[in-house]
Amino acid sequence: MIVKSTSLILLLAFCASLNAETYSKDEGVFVLTDSTFDSFLAENPTVLIEFYAPWCGHCKQLAPEYEKAAKLLKDVPLAKVDSTVETEIAKRFEIKGYPTLKFWKDGQEPIDYDGGRDSDAIVQWIKEKTDPNYKPPPEEVKALTVETFDEFIGDKPIMLVEFYAPWCGHCKNLAPEYEKAAKKLKEHKIPLTKVDATVEKKLAEQFGVSGYPTLKILRFGRRFDYDGPRDAEGIVKYMLEQSKPAARPIKTVKEAQRLMLKDDVTIIGFFATEESRTFESFKDAAEMTRPEFTAVGYTTDPEVMKHFKAKPNDIVLFHPEIYWSKYEGKTKTYRKDGASVEDILAFWREHSAPLVGQMTRSNAPTRYTKYPLVVVYYNVDFSPQYREGTQFWRNKVLEFANKYKDQKYKFAIADEEEFAKELSEVGLGDSGLEHNVLVFGFDGKRYPMDPEKFDGDLEENLEAFMKVISSGKAKPYVKSQPAPKDDKGPVKTLVGSNFAKIVNDESKDVLVEFYAPWCGHCKQFEPKYKQLAAKLKSEQPNLVIAKYDATANDAPEHFNVEGFPTIYFAPSGKKTTPIKYSGNRDLDDLTKFMKKHAVKSFNKKEEL
Repeated sequence: MIVKSTSLILLLAFCASLNAETYSKDEGVFVLTDSTFDSFLAENPTVLIEFYAPWCGHCKQLAPEYEKAAKLLKDVPLAKVDSTVETEIAKRFEIKGYPTLKFWKDGQEPIDYDGGRDSDAIVQWIKEKTDPNYKPPPEEVKALTVETFDEFIGDKPIMLVEFYAPWCGHCKNLAPEYEKAAKKLKEHKIPLTKVDATVEKKLAEQFGVSGYPTLKILRFGRRFDYDGPRDAEGIVKYMLEQSKPAARPIKTVKEAQRLMLKDDVTIIGFFATEESRTFESFKDAAEMTRPEFTAVGYTTDPEVMKHFKAKPNDIVLFHPEIYWSKYEGKTKTYRKDGASVEDILAFWREHSAPLVGQMTRSNAPTRYTKYPLVVVYYNVDFSPQYREGTQFWRNKVLEFANKYKDQKYKFAIADEEEFAKELSEVGLGDSGLEHNVLVFGFDGKRYPMDPEKFDGDLEENLEAFMKVISSGKAKPYVKSQPAPKDDKGPVKTLVGSNFAKIVNDESKDVLVEFYAPWCGHCKQFEPKYKQLAAKLKSEQPNLVIAKYDATANDAPEHFNVEGFPTIYFAPSGKKTTPIKYSGNRDLDDLTKFMKKHAVKSFNKKEEL
């Protein structure tokens, strides 16, 4: 009897060891193969399985979080399949990217895992799918309304607010990342909040919200644009950096020298005391312009002031050595007792770019917005190996910048690879020239230097092209979709190339809707707009109802479009002063609006 019992125990132990070998584990995660997959699934009808590739970077990042989640989840196993080896299973489930996670519940068809990539998010997602009594933790992101907004802001040193629309796809994508960031920033006392802009319209209007999601940083109630990343890790890093003072204190000359950038402007304020109005304005200006200016400091130390030959209330811009030239000084100094924030900002914006600096994607929206602007594109690289060549051509451009500065032309160089897309847009992507030139004119239009007409060296081309530009004979580039060949519908489709011809026709009154294909409001308005056009097409032969994709065509002159949809009416005689519509988007109100301003349509005879 004892022998039989011993044999039975040994048999069970053998089976257990065989089962353990069949379903091996790696840090708590079951490792499945083509031969073990189905049997494991039969024994574990509820399971999360990761399909991965050993070389995949995202898979490597997920691995420690996935293993941690596996150890935390006692009732639901986590498994993984190397799709590069177990190809039959990968093919069966049509795995096309890594990592792909699929969840089986009670042996039913699998669903794709769409949660976060950290252990907490995985555990929470599994619990939501499996535990009928599970209640998700309260959101860390605080929802605000017009009634609670001011009280919540109070005197908080920094916070972030998101204005969203429930139907917005980008908002939905941001939501889980925003929530994760809120949880991580809680310990740093940086609250993240949200406002439903479709409900709290007054708040949205107060903050100038024209698209979703719009994010704003608030410092003691003062508003600043958020232009950082949209993933959790990026939001956390950005907000932590934003929570630091924008202007750093400097106590020694060495500290000032360490602050100096080698490739961008450095700003230092020199003050006798931190109690002055100019000092307060300086600090506010620094906050308002981050992250545009990353090296901003201040000092009240007499020795530091003496070293830089500065006086109290001097604010000095130091340009890096790579931008020095014989045509301008190495520094720019602003001195005004009791200077306002606006005074300081105006000075920084005016002088932060040298006579010929490098325009980049990050500084273009702030430092290179004054036109006319002449940009020379080539292989710009200030690293030691290529600096000499870069400076050689920059010095050529400097001569023209100095020559034309009295005519208010601003010059810059830019890396052709960084702006490859922009060059392609204006037909300079494959010009064959070593240097391409694009002028942003007084009128805001773009004037590319035609490679077929200007095929000499840089100096020769620039000399000839600037003469054409100065004479006013240059032809601007107009970004345009192809004009539709068959445009017989009630709503006429306008594009960049035919806009002026159709809208400026003095024999017609023209109503134009400026829209974006992704805009939810535009999609909701489209059937009403078509209905309006269909109703009036035969009744009003001198009326044109049109639409214009403002994302795929250049913005026309005289039509200021800041949000979508935007509607303008250009009646005869007012083509350069079109009337913006601000009423409800319904047929009756739009018709009344056109009747009120019409010149060639809706005449009294027709109304009678």
